Amino acid sequence: MDFFTRKPAKGLLSTLLLWGALVLPALAQNSYYFPKAKNLDPSIPTPEAFLGYGIGERQTRYDRVVAYLEELARVSDKATIETIGHTYEHRPQVILTITSPENHGRLERIRQEHLLLTDPAKAAPDMANMPALVHLGYNVHGNESSSTEVSMLTAYYLIANQDPETQQHLQEAVVFIDPALNPDGRDRHTNWVSMHQGNPAVSDPADREHNEVWPGGRGNHYWFDLNRDWLPLAHVESRNRLEFYHKWLPNVFIDFHEMGTNSTYYFEPSKPYSSENRLIPRSTYDGLNVLLARYHAEALDELGSLYFTKEQYDNIYPGYGSTYPDFQGGVGITFEQASSRGNKQENSLGVLTFAFTIRNHLATGLATVKASAENRETLLRHQREFYQSALADGRKNGVRAYVYGENHDATRLRKFTELLLAHRIEVYELEKPLTADGRKFEKGKAYVVPTEQPQYRLVESIFAKNKEFDDSVFYDASTWTLALAYNLPHAGLKSKATAGKRVTELAPVAFTVPEQTRYAYLLDWADYNAAGALYLLQNRGVITQTVFKPFTASTSSGPKAYQPGSITIPVASQKISADSLYKVIQEVAAKKQISFESVKTGLSVQGIDLGSNNIRTLKKPEALILTGQGVTSYEAGEVWFLLDQELHMPISKVDLSSFPRLSLSRYNTIVLVNGAYNSLGKTAADKLKRWVQEGGTLITFKSASEWAIKQGIAQGNVVAARDTANGELRIAFADAAPTEGAQSVGGSIYEVDLDITHPLGFGFTSRKLPVYRNSTTILSPAKNPYSTVAQYTKDPWLSGYVSKSNLDKIRNSAALLVSDQGQGRVILFADNPNFRGTWYGTNRLFFNAIFFGSLIKTPGTAVAAEH
Repeated sequence: MDFFTRKPAKGLLSTLLLWGALVLPALAQNSYYFPKAKNLDPSIPTPEAFLGYGIGERQTRYDRVVAYLEELARVSDKATIETIGHTYEHRPQVILTITSPENHGRLERIRQEHLLLTDPAKAAPDMANMPALVHLGYNVHGNESSSTEVSMLTAYYLIANQDPETQQHLQEAVVFIDPALNPDGRDRHTNWVSMHQGNPAVSDPADREHNEVWPGGRGNHYWFDLNRDWLPLAHVESRNRLEFYHKWLPNVFIDFHEMGTNSTYYFEPSKPYSSENRLIPRSTYDGLNVLLARYHAEALDELGSLYFTKEQYDNIYPGYGSTYPDFQGGVGITFEQASSRGNKQENSLGVLTFAFTIRNHLATGLATVKASAENRETLLRHQREFYQSALADGRKNGVRAYVYGENHDATRLRKFTELLLAHRIEVYELEKPLTADGRKFEKGKAYVVPTEQPQYRLVESIFAKNKEFDDSVFYDASTWTLALAYNLPHAGLKSKATAGKRVTELAPVAFTVPEQTRYAYLLDWADYNAAGALYLLQNRGVITQTVFKPFTASTSSGPKAYQPGSITIPVASQKISADSLYKVIQEVAAKKQISFESVKTGLSVQGIDLGSNNIRTLKKPEALILTGQGVTSYEAGEVWFLLDQELHMPISKVDLSSFPRLSLSRYNTIVLVNGAYNSLGKTAADKLKRWVQEGGTLITFKSASEWAIKQGIAQGNVVAARDTANGELRIAFADAAPTEGAQSVGGSIYEVDLDITHPLGFGFTSRKLPVYRNSTTILSPAKNPYSTVAQYTKDPWLSGYVSKSNLDKIRNSAALLVSDQGQGRVILFADNPNFRGTWYGTNRLFFNAIFFGSLIKTPGTAVAAEH
């Protein structure tokens, strides 16, 4: 043990005394957490002995948790530990595997046999001696911290307990322990609680310990909710986790959470039908969930702990940790424990302690292991039947395959295809060109996804549009059609005959490094990576320009057409030599995997020439985003994440409280995401208005757009989202929640008409654009006929739930406006173009606002002045 390795050989008495001081509290803790355990192996260190304090007395740093699990793996033949990746803050993501020593000796064989269950094309393995696979996933929300403490106690108990029942469970199950799905967020919360913990602990809910400062520890490094990221896979933690998940495909996955302090404990089943996904077999909900619930209820009954089921939380969205396993033939379950948000806190039942929350999660986690072992053949058969029924359901589907493609943006097409492959979805090359739903799909630029495949249910989730629901109230989004999120042309086919070779991995992106020239280089803006390439060029001091009119150039590769937004890089205008510029072009092309072309003349084959007044010089963005209390941290994090990861562009994150005394002279772009900005006051609002009028570009989302209009910073009109109380004089009190909930816009997809000749529409090739909406901000079209860049169509509803009254108000409203103010402008989004970091189809609008915003002027004024 760690303690003994640090003590000198002498001083045996003091050593024994100190050891006794550690053992006695540990024994007391064991009686609290493991009251029935009679035969715990003393050679296995308890968490308390290793850490030097009792579990539940304080929050444990993630590195100490990992160190303890490593120690268990070192001293026991029942455990092994592996690192599956690292977070953005370089914390290791680890998995501790616990099973019998015999099973450890044949783990790879167990894994290979288990995967046979998921392949209907192969004979089913003999399930009589196959163990069930159980994955316990803790602490996906960093400030729901009790469960990571539970991970140590669970690991200790399963390894140290020598009673026959536990030994049998480890023979019949392989248990994976992921101590923290969100290590970065957990440590952010742990540090907060630790630095404010009192001695004695303070139970007052108003105490600083229980009230983290913005953004709190819930999200990851970029403030994202990782419990929504199982499907879009925007983040490295999720991609690492999913790779491990598909390596094993466990039968049971438990997603440990916390909820409000005044609640009790929740486990599934969830609310029947209205909170369940129609694609999932009823055997999951009516069979496995109910079966496991009996074990969970028994465990909490024994403790006398209160709980509830069949309410509140849903299983609709495939991107939850408790729902994605349902789409893989397993059963995913949410555990929600009332949170002490610290070490103890008063609630409606008295005082809720950290130790109590830990004990409840410990009890249900161990009950899950027991249930899985005792019902392993039921779980194994279910998984086999799940994939067989997926093929059958795919065959019955009227759509036999989906085709998708992109003729102009290889990067966006590649990102989407990589996502499908990460989810183990079968993807095939398009064998020959075809036209479907009025769209042309070209060989080499399109793929085919059959519905008759083991991952049929995910395929439908990603491609199909849904407008039919069992309820009108949603815990989260009501649609997640990723083909629309990526703005990829796609269509359903009644035949899969056009499918060619199966795609198992994507070849490296082919990009063009042009011949060196002394005149100019050209970059097509249609590719998603063009924005990142542009910033890299600007950051290296390269002078860049963009074109406002189309032209065809005689390039080193032959004649090529360029659309508005394309980037020109004149050689003679640079501050660096022609040779140095060429090296930069080569570096950027390789880093962003994007093609450049070179020209030896400014005389175009067709359209404007390279010295035209319709080509404008770009400014390097110097951006700021306001953050802090009142600002939606998810949306602020999405901006930070996209600029950081996609563009490698820094953005200054400034707290609202610092804005009044901040000099704005260094910034040419300011971003305000959804949030409450009234705390800024009139003086600060006037300061922002002056900055815009002097030439700044202000970009606003949702409620920030409303605030800017109300403050007179921008011109526009906000439409009331809905009528109070649904227009009725009296409604039954019991109907309040469904009535009010049905009027929210919780997450649905619509079509807008986009002006692709406007700088904000540069790079788009179609005027039809799907957009995501999850707010009731509704903007009227601008009075200036040139300033409504994107407008909802007359019939905009594509997928998801929306009430009739809200849909009527969304029709023909503005999705994206520009309001000229003096020398500057305000770019107002009615929605969030960067939703969850995965709306690649619309975050280009945001990139355009960043790079081209300073060039936007009302037609007929700026041009006349220049002439």
